[in-house]
Amino acid sequence: MKLLLCALISFKFVSLNPSVTETFFLLGAQDSLLALSYYCNYPKETETKPKVGDLLNPDYEKILALKPDFVIISLPMQKQVQRNLEKLGILWVAFNPESVEEILHMIDSLAVLTGRGERGRQVTDSLTQILSKLKPLKNKPKVYIELSENPIYTVSRRSFISEVFEYAGGINIFSEQGQAYFVPNQEKILEKNPDFIFLLYPGADKKRVEKRLGWENVNAVKMNRIYTLDADLYTRPGPRIFEAVLKANYLLQSCP
Repeated sequence: MKLLLCALISFKFVSLNPSVTETFFLLGAQDSLLALSYYCNYPKETETKPKVGDLLNPDYEKILALKPDFVIISLPMQKQVQRNLEKLGILWVAFNPESVEEILHMIDSLAVLTGRGERGRQVTDSLTQILSKLKPLKNKPKVYIELSENPIYTVSRRSFISEVFEYAGGINIFSEQGQAYFVPNQEKILEKNPDFIFLLYPGADKKRVEKRLGWENVNAVKMNRIYTLDADLYTRPGPRIFEAVLKANYLLQSCP
């Protein structure tokens, strides 16, 4: 009954979540988006939508004037935004998937909310089939994933980002760490000796990594396997994450 009601009611949204915004466009539900955050920059058609500020400090007056049914946020990052919306009496919906399975569930949920259930099933089926195109690797190379360099920041298996490279055929050297996102001990990185280093942040420079003290002996440095990748593609838990898996799989194939 709830699903039927969602299909019949035309909700209007403000999205402060870039990965969710991408999903709206993929579902063909962009007409229900009243406005976006400045960081909602994909696909190109997002340029035509009104903007209501950044992720942590949106323009609440603009949001109130638009009268959305829901504002879409990501928790826990936008916890203060959630509190402010509640004070203003604005309803919100939060999505924060941390696995491929949860990303697919997010797409299904948005399809229901926007009355595009059939399109949602087509999208999730198509994305799932992408994983069947992955080329198996003879050996699983060790992978180090870096999200920033000052301080150095990385991920464990608890993050969807790590899962991207695991699906692609690699082994995250910090997969067993308890926290999803954390500052690693550099000595541990050298000790674990990754075969690949992936830099997922704006302004990343492989030359700076190569010059770090002691890193010249790391396999990834010696074999010239340091890659700077599109941060938006790899760090947004949305439908393009499946494209990220395919690209990572291609890069990992260079390991014998």
